[in-house]
Amino acid sequence: MKELICPKCGNTTHNLYENVCKNCFFKQFKLAELDPVISTQICARCGSKYERGQWTDTKHDTNTVLEKVESELLLHENADIIELGFEPQKLTPYQYIVNVYIQAEIYGMPLEEKLTTEVRVQRGVCDACSRIAAGYYEGIIQLRASNRNPTDDEKKKCDHLVRDALSRMEKKGDRLAFISNMSSSKEGTDYYIGSSGACRQICKIITSKLGGEHQESPSLFSQRDGKELYRVSYAVRLPKYVPGDILYFNNQVLQIKNCDKKAKCIDLQTGKKVIASIEDIEKAEFLGTFADAKRAVLVAIEDNAIMILDPTNYQTVTLKKPFFLTAREGEEIPVLKTEYGMIPIPEEIKA
Repeated sequence: MKELICPKCGNTTHNLYENVCKNCFFKQFKLAELDPVISTQICARCGSKYERGQWTDTKHDTNTVLEKVESELLLHENADIIELGFEPQKLTPYQYIVNVYIQAEIYGMPLEEKLTTEVRVQRGVCDACSRIAAGYYEGIIQLRASNRNPTDDEKKKCDHLVRDALSRMEKKGDRLAFISNMSSSKEGTDYYIGSSGACRQICKIITSKLGGEHQESPSLFSQRDGKELYRVSYAVRLPKYVPGDILYFNNQVLQIKNCDKKAKCIDLQTGKKVIASIEDIEKAEFLGTFADAKRAVLVAIEDNAIMILDPTNYQTVTLKKPFFLTAREGEEIPVLKTEYGMIPIPEEIKA
């Protein structure tokens, strides 16, 4: 094999490594480099991590410290068959000593090296928490109901839908999916949301689950870098009627059972199911609810008829026997007194 001369030390060698002999090469060779002190930043309020110029929802722990060390570790470009080992020592919640053990091959020669660094965790405030603290919002969801006030049950269901949707959006990386403020009254609830896009999605979820409709109304509130910034009000209006309401519609006495994309009802005289559009059912005449009913004594039951005592004048009234009747003679049943006559209604209303 031809002998070569090392240009650095002048010794003869059979192989050159990056233009020098083996001894000279390894005198100046560094398998890996790692700064003696590494800094990383977390949000003191939510624990999010600042990495590569942006905040992420990854929470700070020992694993994120080791990931930071590994990302800062520089290995020689010719290193091959690399094995890394980490030995962290937690001094305080915000200070770590990490030993890094490296095994690799360079030009077929096995090498080992140990490096040590100190990781300092600095606490700050992330963009999302900063905006929450400042009351930042891009959209307002105004929950209302058509020609009535939302029920407590509707408010609870909507609140669950809003928070569940925001939680899922946040997990997918939307750092503006938060409630910066909310206010509630008998007329409804207002949610101030960090993301206008999140508002739009939430409105679609609410109306798909509970029915109704929503409208958007943008308004200019600021400019940034020559760009106009808008806030959007999203007016959500729940349907006019709720489960349990009793209506007069198309010569039928109906009780609402469910009201989302369609109004699902039951005919209180025949027991047949009736499905109507929200637009049509909102034209119906409202007769009352279970709370408006009076108690009437059931005097007699015949094949297709019943006799009751009018609860206001105690006169005997004969009515068609309702399909849901389970009461016996002498017991009381709930009835609504309307311009269409006395209407027996179910003893229990299930939404």
